[in-house]
Amino acid sequence: MFQKIKHFKELHPFTTLMLIAIVVRIIAVIFVPGFGSHREQHSTLFIGFLDKMKVWLSIGETQGMKLLSRSLYALVSLFTVSIIYRICDLTVGKQNAWLLALIPIFSIIMPSFGIVENASAFLGLPLLLYGANVILRQEVLIKNNLSDNVHRSSFIIAGLMLGLGICFWYESVFVAFGILLILCLKRRFNGVLMTSIGIVLSIAFVWLLLLLLNVDPLKYIVL
Repeated sequence: MFQKIKHFKELHPFTTLMLIAIVVRIIAVIFVPGFGSHREQHSTLFIGFLDKMKVWLSIGETQGMKLLSRSLYALVSLFTVSIIYRICDLTVGKQNAWLLALIPIFSIIMPSFGIVENASAFLGLPLLLYGANVILRQEVLIKNNLSDNVHRSSFIIAGLMLGLGICFWYESVFVAFGILLILCLKRRFNGVLMTSIGIVLSIAFVWLLLLLLNVDPLKYIVL
């Protein structure tokens, strides 16, 4: 039995990883009432959108809604685990990536690691990781002399994700700035331009969406 599991893991490392993560989160959602809770919730553009939706849908703090909230938290954390694995795969190889991804899988407060302490940061983190992963993949392609597979649209997509991450978690603007700075140092000026355009577009979209919902965006810009 153990040999079959080991063989399956060797053939399908990512699938095995996600199956473990799903089992852990199902247990947490059902048996850990505090799973997905945070000590605070920062005011951001996206939180403004959620506040409006709660009013429109008359959503209260029922047990069913709490269970749904924990389930959504679990789904977001699954996405984060997958992105962490993909980033590690690009940098340290599949075997080490699999082992490193076990850390967030078994962290019940995943993905805070003692740093992310509010819902805004938790929701913004996977978007930032996704954007970083897209850019890192382009760098790997360039390093391996596969420049023909590098597309400007990839940098725009990365920028869109980074911009949405900023809308969730304002402090992450420094992460986005750091990524742009690295691209500048590597003289990927087209990448800097496309990524910046994506960031601006996603922030502008969320801003306009709030205006259409009769929500003042300035109310939620609080650091």
